[in-house]
Amino acid sequence: MIFVLVGTQDSPFLRILKETEEAIQELDLKEEVYAQTGDTPFNSKLMKTQAYFMGKKYERLMHEARVIITHGGAGILFKAIHLGKKVIAMPRKMEFGEHNDNHQMELVKKLSELGYIYEAKNSIKEALLDIGVFQPKPYILKNDLLKAVHDFIEGK
Repeated sequence: MIFVLVGTQDSPFLRILKETEEAIQELDLKEEVYAQTGDTPFNSKLMKTQAYFMGKKYERLMHEARVIITHGGAGILFKAIHLGKKVIAMPRKMEFGEHNDNHQMELVKKLSELGYIYEAKNSIKEALLDIGVFQPKPYILKNDLLKAVHDFIEGK
């Protein structure tokens, strides 16, 4: 199963949803795909869409996902990395009106360089073709400050 997340930003993120749907169709993927669409108006015949998945259903989808396709928000990235998931990240971009700055690009680039996630540099389709051989680096907390930041993001 693939889980797609656009985050809680109040700006639409149509690009990630359209590219994912196109990839599903072009690659003839047969597995289930759930998409959290947030404030992005989007209907799909290929994905099970919902504005937000909450509580136990969200946790179940996170744990069961083979691949998580997501925006570049720190909270979801670190949660998925912590769960050992294969993550394809497509950061929201200011130039497309998807965010108010490009901080997601910086975070995604760094986490990708470190081997924790796979950055969708060209397309979701290309990333899905490559994700099978991608082995994410395990997430290990190394100091109290990093743990404190992690716990804060996770709401602990």
